Amino acid sequence: MALPSNLFTTAFQHQKLGFLMFLILIIMVYLGSLAMAAQALLARTAIVWGHDLEGRFTVEVPATFKEGAEEHKKKGEKVLAALQKIEGIDEVVPISREEIARLLNPWISDEKLLSALPLPFLIDVQLISDASHDADKLKKILSQEVESVQVYAHAGWMGSLMGFVRGLGGLASVMLLLTGLAIVAVVGIVCRAAISAQHETISLLHYMGATDKTIASAFQEHVKKLALPASIIGFSLAIVTVVLLALMLGVMGGMSLVAPLAWVTMGIVMAIVPAVAAGIAILTARFSVQRLLRRLT
Repeated sequence: MALPSNLFTTAFQHQKLGFLMFLILIIMVYLGSLAMAAQALLARTAIVWGHDLEGRFTVEVPATFKEGAEEHKKKGEKVLAALQKIEGIDEVVPISREEIARLLNPWISDEKLLSALPLPFLIDVQLISDASHDADKLKKILSQEVESVQVYAHAGWMGSLMGFVRGLGGLASVMLLLTGLAIVAVVGIVCRAAISAQHETISLLHYMGATDKTIASAFQEHVKKLALPASIIGFSLAIVTVVLLALMLGVMGGMSLVAPLAWVTMGIVMAIVPAVAAGIAILTARFSVQRLLRRLT
Protein backbone atom coordinates (compact mmCIF):
# COMPACT_ATOMS: atom_id res chain seq x y z
CA MET A 1 0.00 0.00 0.00
CA ALA A 2 1.16 3.54 -0.80
CA LEU A 3 1.81 5.80 2.20
CA PRO A 4 1.47 9.61 2.25
CA SER A 5 4.73 11.52 1.81
CA ASN A 6 4.13 13.55 4.99
CA LEU A 7 3.53 10.49 7.15
CA PHE A 8 6.42 11.21 9.53
CA THR A 9 6.19 15.00 9.48
CA THR A 10 4.57 15.05 12.91
CA ALA A 11 7.24 12.75 14.33
CA PHE A 12 10.04 14.99 13.09
CA GLN A 13 8.30 18.08 14.42
CA HIS A 14 8.09 16.42 17.84
CA GLN A 15 10.63 18.26 20.04
CA LYS A 16 12.14 19.64 16.83
CA LEU A 17 13.81 16.32 15.93
CA GLY A 18 13.95 17.22 12.25
CA PHE A 19 15.57 20.60 12.90
CA LEU A 20 18.15 19.10 15.26
CA MET A 21 19.11 16.41 12.77
CA PHE A 22 19.26 19.00 9.97
CA LEU A 23 21.53 21.29 12.04
CA ILE A 24 23.84 18.49 13.19
CA LEU A 25 24.21 17.17 9.64
CA ILE A 26 25.22 20.65 8.45
CA ILE A 27 27.88 20.85 11.18
CA MET A 28 29.16 17.32 10.53
CA VAL A 29 29.40 17.84 6.76
CA TYR A 30 31.10 21.20 7.28
CA LEU A 31 33.74 19.74 9.61
CA GLY A 32 34.15 16.62 7.46
CA SER A 33 34.64 18.68 4.29
CA LEU A 34 37.30 20.81 5.97
CA ALA A 35 39.01 17.65 7.26
CA MET A 36 38.97 16.23 3.73
CA ALA A 37 40.42 19.50 2.36
CA ALA A 38 43.18 19.38 4.97
CA GLN A 39 43.94 15.75 4.17
CA ALA A 40 44.12 16.47 0.42
CA LEU A 41 46.40 19.47 0.96
CA LEU A 42 48.68 17.62 3.38
CA ALA A 43 48.91 14.60 1.07
CA ARG A 44 49.88 16.85 -1.84
CA THR A 45 52.41 18.68 0.32
CA ALA A 46 54.01 15.40 1.42
CA ILE A 47 54.24 14.19 -2.20
CA VAL A 48 55.67 17.47 -3.54
CA TRP A 49 58.16 17.90 -0.72
CA GLY A 50 59.21 14.27 -0.92
CA HIS A 51 59.83 14.61 -4.65
CA ASP A 52 61.71 17.90 -4.30
CA LEU A 53 63.93 16.66 -1.47
CA GLU A 54 64.78 13.31 -3.01
CA GLY A 55 68.42 13.30 -4.13
CA ARG A 56 69.06 16.86 -2.95
CA PHE A 57 72.08 17.82 -0.82
CA THR A 58 73.81 20.88 0.56
CA VAL A 59 77.60 20.82 0.60
CA GLU A 60 79.32 23.14 3.11
CA VAL A 61 82.88 24.27 3.22
CA PRO A 62 83.12 25.77 6.73
CA ALA A 63 84.88 29.09 7.19
CA THR A 64 87.21 30.04 10.04
CA PHE A 65 88.67 33.31 11.31
CA LYS A 66 92.19 31.95 10.74
CA GLU A 67 91.97 31.74 6.95
CA GLY A 68 91.44 34.64 4.61
CA ALA A 69 88.43 35.15 2.36
CA GLU A 70 90.46 34.37 -0.76
CA GLU A 71 91.82 31.12 0.68
CA HIS A 72 88.32 30.05 1.73
CA LYS A 73 86.95 30.87 -1.72
CA LYS A 74 89.62 28.70 -3.35
CA LYS A 75 88.61 25.78 -1.12
CA GLY A 76 84.97 26.22 -2.15
CA GLU A 77 85.87 26.37 -5.83
CA LYS A 78 87.96 23.22 -5.40
CA VAL A 79 84.97 21.35 -3.97
CA LEU A 80 82.73 22.79 -6.68
CA ALA A 81 85.05 21.49 -9.40
CA ALA A 82 85.18 18.07 -7.74
CA LEU A 83 81.38 17.89 -7.63
CA GLN A 84 81.11 18.68 -11.33
CA LYS A 85 83.28 15.65 -12.12
CA ILE A 86 81.21 13.15 -10.12
CA GLU A 87 78.89 10.97 -12.22
CA GLY A 88 75.23 10.93 -11.25
CA ILE A 89 75.02 14.60 -10.31
CA ASP A 90 72.46 16.53 -12.33
CA GLU A 91 73.01 20.08 -11.07
CA VAL A 92 75.57 21.92 -8.95
CA VAL A 93 74.75 25.51 -7.91
CA PRO A 94 76.96 27.58 -5.58
CA ILE A 95 74.96 29.73 -3.18
CA SER A 96 76.09 33.35 -3.22
CA ARG A 97 77.21 35.20 -0.11
CA GLU A 98 74.27 37.60 -0.58
CA GLU A 99 71.82 34.70 -0.51
CA ILE A 100 73.43 33.23 2.62
CA ALA A 101 73.19 36.66 4.27
CA ARG A 102 69.52 36.85 3.30
CA LEU A 103 68.88 33.44 4.88
CA LEU A 104 70.61 34.57 8.07
CA ASN A 105 68.79 37.91 8.17
CA PRO A 106 65.96 36.75 10.52
CA TRP A 107 68.62 36.01 13.16
CA ILE A 108 71.39 38.49 12.26
CA SER A 109 70.07 41.69 10.72
CA ASP A 110 73.18 43.81 11.27
CA GLU A 111 74.88 44.08 7.85
CA LYS A 112 78.24 45.10 9.35
CA LEU A 113 78.24 42.05 11.61
CA LEU A 114 77.31 39.78 8.71
CA SER A 115 80.10 41.18 6.54
CA ALA A 116 82.59 40.56 9.38
CA LEU A 117 81.52 36.96 9.95
CA PRO A 118 83.31 34.14 8.08
CA LEU A 119 80.31 32.75 6.19
CA PRO A 120 80.56 29.18 4.85
CA PHE A 121 80.80 28.33 1.15
CA LEU A 122 77.56 26.50 0.32
CA ILE A 123 76.72 24.44 -2.76
CA ASP A 124 73.29 23.11 -3.71
CA VAL A 125 73.52 19.65 -5.29
CA GLN A 126 70.81 17.73 -7.16
CA LEU A 127 71.37 14.12 -8.20
CA ILE A 128 69.84 12.49 -11.26
CA SER A 129 66.81 10.31 -10.48
CA ASP A 130 68.59 6.94 -10.58
CA ALA A 131 71.82 8.01 -8.83
CA SER A 132 72.83 6.01 -5.76
CA HIS A 133 74.98 8.60 -3.94
CA ASP A 134 74.27 9.38 -0.29
CA ALA A 135 75.64 12.05 2.04
CA ASP A 136 78.40 9.83 3.46
CA LYS A 137 79.57 8.74 0.02
CA LEU A 138 79.73 12.32 -1.28
CA LYS A 139 81.56 13.48 1.84
CA LYS A 140 84.16 10.71 1.45
CA ILE A 141 84.82 11.77 -2.16
CA LEU A 142 84.95 15.50 -1.41
CA SER A 143 87.10 15.09 1.70
CA GLN A 144 89.94 14.16 -0.60
CA GLU A 145 89.87 17.77 -1.82
CA VAL A 146 88.95 19.62 1.39
CA GLU A 147 89.11 17.69 4.64
CA SER A 148 86.61 19.86 6.58
CA VAL A 149 83.81 19.62 3.98
CA GLN A 150 80.31 18.68 5.23
CA VAL A 151 77.42 17.16 3.25
CA TYR A 152 73.79 17.39 4.40
CA ALA A 153 70.92 15.44 2.84
CA HIS A 154 67.74 17.54 2.66
CA ALA A 155 65.56 14.46 3.10
CA GLY A 156 67.31 13.72 6.41
CA TRP A 157 66.70 17.02 8.17
CA MET A 158 63.20 17.27 6.73
CA GLY A 159 62.28 13.78 7.92
CA SER A 160 60.74 14.98 11.19
CA LEU A 161 58.69 17.65 9.46
CA MET A 162 57.46 15.15 6.87
CA GLY A 163 56.48 12.81 9.70
CA PHE A 164 54.54 15.65 11.30
CA VAL A 165 52.76 16.38 8.00
CA ARG A 166 51.82 12.71 7.62
CA GLY A 167 50.63 12.68 11.24
CA LEU A 168 48.33 15.62 10.51
CA GLY A 169 47.00 13.72 7.50
CA GLY A 170 46.27 10.74 9.73
CA LEU A 171 44.49 13.02 12.19
CA ALA A 172 42.32 14.34 9.35
CA SER A 173 41.42 10.73 8.47
CA VAL A 174 40.40 10.07 12.07
CA MET A 175 38.22 13.21 11.98
CA LEU A 176 36.49 11.93 8.83
CA LEU A 177 35.86 8.56 10.48
CA LEU A 178 34.45 10.24 13.60
CA THR A 179 32.23 12.43 11.41
CA GLY A 180 30.74 9.33 9.79
CA LEU A 181 30.19 7.64 13.15
CA ALA A 182 28.57 10.82 14.53
CA ILE A 183 26.12 10.91 11.61
CA VAL A 184 25.21 7.25 12.19
CA ALA A 185 24.67 7.88 15.91
CA VAL A 186 22.59 11.05 15.40
CA VAL A 187 20.35 9.54 12.73
CA GLY A 188 19.91 6.38 14.81
CA ILE A 189 18.82 8.39 17.86
CA VAL A 190 16.42 10.50 15.77
CA CYS A 191 14.93 7.36 14.24
CA ARG A 192 14.32 5.84 17.64
CA ALA A 193 12.67 9.04 18.92
CA ALA A 194 10.53 9.46 15.78
CA ILE A 195 9.29 5.86 15.81
CA SER A 196 8.50 6.17 19.50
CA ALA A 197 6.53 9.40 18.86
CA GLN A 198 4.37 7.70 16.20
CA HIS A 199 4.12 4.26 17.76
CA GLU A 200 0.34 4.22 17.59
CA THR A 201 0.27 5.39 13.96
CA ILE A 202 2.71 2.63 12.96
CA SER A 203 0.64 0.00 14.80
CA LEU A 204 -2.44 1.20 12.88
CA LEU A 205 -0.56 0.99 9.59
CA HIS A 206 0.47 -2.57 10.41
CA TYR A 207 -3.15 -3.41 11.14
CA MET A 208 -4.13 -1.93 7.76
CA GLY A 209 -1.60 -4.16 5.98
CA ALA A 210 1.45 -1.91 5.59
CA THR A 211 4.74 -3.82 5.65
CA ASP A 212 7.87 -2.85 7.56
CA LYS A 213 9.62 -2.28 4.23
CA THR A 214 6.97 0.20 3.08
CA ILE A 215 7.05 2.13 6.35
CA ALA A 216 10.87 2.17 6.35
CA SER A 217 10.87 3.50 2.77
CA ALA A 218 8.55 6.35 3.75
CA PHE A 219 10.80 7.19 6.72
CA GLN A 220 13.87 7.03 4.49
CA GLU A 221 12.34 9.51 2.04
CA HIS A 222 11.68 11.95 4.87
CA VAL A 223 15.30 11.69 6.07
CA LYS A 224 16.46 12.12 2.47
CA LYS A 225 14.57 15.45 2.23
CA LEU A 226 16.50 16.65 5.28
CA ALA A 227 19.91 15.07 4.59
CA LEU A 228 20.43 16.30 1.02
CA PRO A 229 19.92 20.06 1.64
CA ALA A 230 21.82 19.82 4.95
CA SER A 231 24.77 18.22 3.16
CA ILE A 232 24.72 20.88 0.43
CA ILE A 233 24.62 23.71 2.99
CA GLY A 234 27.45 22.19 5.06
CA PHE A 235 29.56 21.68 1.91
CA SER A 236 28.86 25.23 0.70
CA LEU A 237 29.97 26.69 4.04
CA ALA A 238 33.17 24.62 3.87
CA ILE A 239 33.87 25.87 0.32
CA VAL A 240 33.37 29.47 1.48
CA THR A 241 35.81 28.85 4.35
CA VAL A 242 38.44 27.37 2.00
CA VAL A 243 38.03 30.27 -0.45
CA LEU A 244 38.51 32.79 2.39
CA LEU A 245 41.64 30.92 3.50
CA ALA A 246 42.91 30.97 -0.09
CA LEU A 247 42.35 34.73 -0.28
CA MET A 248 44.19 35.19 3.01
CA LEU A 249 47.12 33.14 1.70
CA GLY A 250 47.11 35.25 -1.46
CA VAL A 251 47.29 38.47 0.55
CA MET A 252 50.13 37.10 2.68
CA GLY A 253 52.00 35.83 -0.38
CA GLY A 254 51.57 32.18 0.52
CA MET A 255 49.26 31.31 -2.36
CA SER A 256 52.30 30.16 -4.34
CA LEU A 257 52.60 27.24 -1.93
CA VAL A 258 49.46 25.75 -3.46
CA ALA A 259 49.01 25.55 -7.23
CA PRO A 260 45.63 26.64 -8.68
CA LEU A 261 45.05 23.08 -9.94
CA ALA A 262 45.49 21.82 -6.37
CA TRP A 263 42.64 24.06 -5.17
CA VAL A 264 40.37 22.64 -7.91
CA THR A 265 41.35 19.08 -6.98
CA MET A 266 40.71 19.88 -3.32
CA GLY A 267 37.18 21.10 -4.15
CA ILE A 268 36.44 17.89 -6.07
CA VAL A 269 37.76 15.75 -3.22
CA MET A 270 35.73 17.77 -0.69
CA ALA A 271 32.56 17.04 -2.68
CA ILE A 272 32.90 13.38 -1.69
CA VAL A 273 32.02 14.25 1.91
CA PRO A 274 28.45 15.60 1.42
CA ALA A 275 27.61 12.77 -0.98
CA VAL A 276 28.85 10.12 1.44
CA ALA A 277 27.29 11.87 4.46
CA ALA A 278 23.85 12.01 2.80
CA GLY A 279 24.18 8.36 1.79
CA ILE A 280 25.15 7.31 5.33
CA ALA A 281 22.20 9.23 6.81
CA ILE A 282 19.69 7.71 4.37
CA LEU A 283 20.96 4.13 4.75
CA THR A 284 21.22 4.46 8.54
CA ALA A 285 17.63 5.68 8.66
CA ARG A 286 16.39 2.74 6.60
CA PHE A 287 18.22 0.02 8.53
CA SER A 288 17.52 1.61 11.93
CA VAL A 289 13.79 1.88 11.25
CA GLN A 290 13.60 -1.68 9.91
CA ARG A 291 15.29 -2.97 13.07
CA LEU A 292 12.98 -0.90 15.31
CA LEU A 293 9.89 -2.04 13.41
CA ARG A 294 10.85 -5.71 13.81
CA ARG A 295 10.90 -5.15 17.57
CA LEU A 296 7.43 -3.63 17.46
CA THR A 297 6.03 -6.65 15.67
